[in-house]
Amino acid sequence: MASTSPAPGEDKLQHVQRIIETLCVDLEERNLSATERVATLEQLKVYGRDPKDCDPIFTREGIEILGKHGFEANKTDFASAREALRCLANALLVVPKTRQIFLDLGFPEKAAAGFKNAGVDDEFLLARILFLITYDTTADLKRLVEEQRLEKSIDDALARHVDACSEKAKPRSPMEDMALEETLKLVFNLSHFVTDKENLFIKSVSNLFKILRQRDLPPFPLRPPIALIINALLNMDLSACKHDAFPPSEPLQNITRLVEILEKSIDPKYTKLGATATEIFDDNGAPLITLFRKVIETAGDEVKTYLKSRLLPCEHERNQPLGKGTTLAARLLQLTNSASAPNTRESISYLLFELSNSNAEEFIRNIGYGYASGFLVTHNIPVPVSSLDPTEAAVAASSSSDKPINPITGQTLDSEPVTADSFEGMSRDEKEREAERLFVLFERHGNIPTPPALSLLFHSLHHSNLRLLGKKVVRRAWANLRPPRNRLKKTGVVNVKNPVETAVEEGRFQELDDDDN
Repeated sequence: MASTSPAPGEDKLQHVQRIIETLCVDLEERNLSATERVATLEQLKVYGRDPKDCDPIFTREGIEILGKHGFEANKTDFASAREALRCLANALLVVPKTRQIFLDLGFPEKAAAGFKNAGVDDEFLLARILFLITYDTTADLKRLVEEQRLEKSIDDALARHVDACSEKAKPRSPMEDMALEETLKLVFNLSHFVTDKENLFIKSVSNLFKILRQRDLPPFPLRPPIALIINALLNMDLSACKHDAFPPSEPLQNITRLVEILEKSIDPKYTKLGATATEIFDDNGAPLITLFRKVIETAGDEVKTYLKSRLLPCEHERNQPLGKGTTLAARLLQLTNSASAPNTRESISYLLFELSNSNAEEFIRNIGYGYASGFLVTHNIPVPVSSLDPTEAAVAASSSSDKPINPITGQTLDSEPVTADSFEGMSRDEKEREAERLFVLFERHGNIPTPPALSLLFHSLHHSNLRLLGKKVVRRAWANLRPPRNRLKKTGVVNVKNPVETAVEEGRFQELDDDDN
């Protein structure tokens, strides 16, 4: 037999070659005892973790010898077969070219067949091997799934994990979690790459949600296996399994769990710019947000109403500008403007827009123009003028109240702090300088290229009580403003009426006498 230790003067490469030769002879002569065979394969597994000087393992001969030990020669010697599978899994992981060799030798079919009723140790190894051959090979995955009934085998494995999760009194072994994670990765890849097989793994949706509900959530839930379950659900057509995703008896049971995961993943103390946990959510949160968007596409009114109540600001949040609190809705709004969330802020804005029935006016009313403007402008979505009118704005989608709101901040007007008269305490000269500054301000903002920003500025000026003082100031500023404003209108940069012109026409100027302070 091959010694598990190298002979004197024998280097690693030579010892690996000797082990491969011994295993090859053992296939024919069965000259190793079960204990010797396991020890030999264990030594080869240790060597194979570092591909340096392990070339004999990664040849066609080496993969064939390990494959035969793993799938054919050791039908009753389960320990030896399992060690051979571990060697194979390592080889396919560290040297990608071995995956095609494994495929050419016909071993994927044997791996898929072995998945039926596999224990957690074999499930872990076989799922990893099958997962790895989905990359960098010419494998016909659809044929593999159909001929070996791999879909049913995987669903049976998930059902066993459901049963294991339901046994709260029985402690779970680490291998159970590792096997589940590998199976979930395999589900995702097969459902992603086998695109021409309709509703693949659709029967597994019920088991996936059951595992999701039964698992205890860690402080940050978006880690395996929770994150892998969410990834697997992403590729499922929820419209084809509504009874599993939204059970008629309890249509919210799965959605409340998803919201709980989202809420725990965006902890209030981690919502500040640049916080570590916010960055962790940005790395892992996009699939969960995308899953919520899929739910909105297919769910009924009860589910949508629940999501609006949890993810959109509610009435009591409007006592201050939206996004200032620690509710889940406020934290989501903070992330839409967070520099530390480049991967999720766009997805979150899409989610909130779709919860607003993809209606720009309702979107602005729900979250405020300050949060909505970037998304609307980026996607060339027109902004209704009425949505920027504080005298007409009211909480519609997220509140039963009809209180007018500030369209920019989303705060109710009656809860905004009262601002003092900006002219109070000014001398006549100071008032005249302030009046001229307002004229110049309009001139400068005329070059803003974003129409919504212009509309907002001019709308605000239109509704303010302009007190422009001094005939000379008015005439001088008016003369300076007309030519550039007319040129801007002709070029199409702006298409709004000068608020000063409107104020003159409506008689809203107040001219003070020279002796008036």
